[in-house]
Amino acid sequence: MGTGYRTQALYIGSTPDPARRLAQHNGLCKGGARRTADEKRRPWEMVMVVEGFMSKIAALQFEWAWQHPAATRHLTADAPSKEQSKTHEGIEDDDAVKKPQQKTKGLTDSRATGEREDDGKKKTKRKPPARRTRTSLKAHLEDLHLLLRSTYFKEWPLSLRFFAADVSQQWRWLCGRVNESIPTHIKMVADGNCADTSPQCDHSLGVGSVREIGVDYTPIRDYLEKATFLLDDMRGSYCKICKEQYVDNDWAVVCPEADCTSTTHLLCLSRTFLDATEDPERLVPLTGKCPTCAQTVQWPLMMKELSIRTRGGRLLHNMLKKGGKRTRTIQKAQDATAESDDNASAADIAVDASHEDSDDTDSLIDYWDRILGSDSESGASIHSQYGSKASGTEVNIEKNVFLDNGLLD
Repeated sequence: MGTGYRTQALYIGSTPDPARRLAQHNGLCKGGARRTADEKRRPWEMVMVVEGFMSKIAALQFEWAWQHPAATRHLTADAPSKEQSKTHEGIEDDDAVKKPQQKTKGLTDSRATGEREDDGKKKTKRKPPARRTRTSLKAHLEDLHLLLRSTYFKEWPLSLRFFAADVSQQWRWLCGRVNESIPTHIKMVADGNCADTSPQCDHSLGVGSVREIGVDYTPIRDYLEKATFLLDDMRGSYCKICKEQYVDNDWAVVCPEADCTSTTHLLCLSRTFLDATEDPERLVPLTGKCPTCAQTVQWPLMMKELSIRTRGGRLLHNMLKKGGKRTRTIQKAQDATAESDDNASAADIAVDASHEDSDDTDSLIDYWDRILGSDSESGASIHSQYGSKASGTEVNIEKNVFLDNGLLD
């Protein structure tokens, strides 16, 4: 909303960074839009934000529909059109204009043919989108209410964040005046200077100002690290729903719970969540229970992680690089612990071997002494005892080999 000395101007746009975009509109940094470049309309303030879109394309679709309510297919004909608002004088003028058109009957065939060709060319041209006929704040909020109730957008996990108290108050007045209500899962957040105490508004999700809106993915860094680690070798994993092994280029999602390692196909999990809702008209799930840990997980969060993991590129690399320091520290500690355990095991094996060697040496000397100084019967019994000792040593050695190879616990 432009708050210059002229009448208030309204502008609808989309951006991944609201604070940066607001600075661009006010001329504080390079960028902005042509409609907001007029110094007489500045400064601009951001009065509300519609957030929760799972992709840039989805945000652009909603932006275009809100900017062109007369042309979008998502809105009904509830808003008064230009033809419906014509006065009686305008209708008379149209009738007066139609009268001289009857003179075209006297045109030659060649001229009529040329006009028909021109008409054919005009029909092939793409018509520009119909312009908005209502530009007030009330009209914008009414169109927003219609969009949030439309078949296409009503299932999206969106939320409305208000930064201006007057806009929030007008929205509540509109919601109480309209017979139909927006879906209950669409949240309304009272932020900024809004003192809205209605139960529909949530103050716990407030950030204070536009500059404090989080636009990075730091809160889900651990989730990204876990998902990247689990799906590093997809061919060695399988879907927990269909039990089929992954192949290259499969779309797989990971449970966001920290202690759960469940991975599933995107379509398998989506179908499971949609079947649980028992709503055949729903196209996009909102929540669902993990097939492994049975915890309720948020579908938008999983789609955000999937989008960054598959399309993040440099952003994903930088996030994993920052988080890799902690991973390397943990890995070094684990390696040091494993090395100390290996050294201790090797020392124990050496001690055992030395004891066994000394016992074998002592037994051999005693054996020959007894052979030379005793009868054959006692020597035979001692020989059998020595053979039992040797068999036990072989079993211990084989067990140590299996432990080193990780085949026994």
